[in-house]
Amino acid sequence: MMLRRSLTAVLGLGKQSKSKWHNSLSAYLSTKSDELEDMRNTLGQQVWDASIKKFQDLGFSLKQSSSMLFNNPALSSYPAKRLCHHFEVLSSFGFKTEEIREVLAREPKIFDRDFQVLKKNHSNLLRQMGNHQGRVAAIGAPNTLIDNSFITNQKIDYCIMEIMMDKPKIAKSRILQCSYSLIKTRHKFAYRSGLYKKIDPKNKEGLINNPSVPDLFFSSDEVFLTLFKGFTLEDYVVFDSLMLSEEDHMNVEDETDSNVNTDGDDTEDENDSGGSYKNRYSARRNK
Repeated sequence: MMLRRSLTAVLGLGKQSKSKWHNSLSAYLSTKSDELEDMRNTLGQQVWDASIKKFQDLGFSLKQSSSMLFNNPALSSYPAKRLCHHFEVLSSFGFKTEEIREVLAREPKIFDRDFQVLKKNHSNLLRQMGNHQGRVAAIGAPNTLIDNSFITNQKIDYCIMEIMMDKPKIAKSRILQCSYSLIKTRHKFAYRSGLYKKIDPKNKEGLINNPSVPDLFFSSDEVFLTLFKGFTLEDYVVFDSLMLSEEDHMNVEDETDSNVNTDGDDTEDENDSGGSYKNRYSARRNK
């Protein structure tokens, strides 16, 4: 009872009617995907219903609750106290209640992360993007709160130095949701095929005619390739493999250089697997 009162106080929520919840759940489940059906069967009806109810009590919509459980089934075993704790953590970062729900619904694996990891990654994002743009980026791409900060910085650097995106566009476009390898491969494929024109850093010539961020980075491989004439999916797969090999080769060189020129700094987080690699865009412009 005390926990229920504390949750309501923190989130400003009213307790929902059980019958209303059950009716809305039935309506939603009747239209869900086969994958969602499989997940419910795997967890069991009773566990599924209890888990959905638990999230709805925290103010998440039925769609958000189902999506979170589907993307992170372990949440079914988490007590309400743990879920509430992560609300408080994100609130301490300055996010509003609705923003917190949006962030957690998009990236439910945040519930699995320790406070210090979230704090470190959030601070890194603000340091790289600035307070306002960092906040926008975190809401639009909440994976940045749990991803390796070195990889996040690589993506920011590449967007600025190679794609010539400014920080507001990076934050608003949600491009940081994409993996670094996808951003780099898609951009280079478009550039080397002649579809994407190199942008002049002074007058930004080429911005108007180049494909949009959604067309380049948020489409399937098949849809992406419709932008190009004369290229097949096989061509793209081969190119992707070459890019991965090139990246692996460069990482080996960077790691070797780092071992030779080590400065003895062992303060990097032990989970930051990219800490030994040099950032090839460390001289990034402030934009």
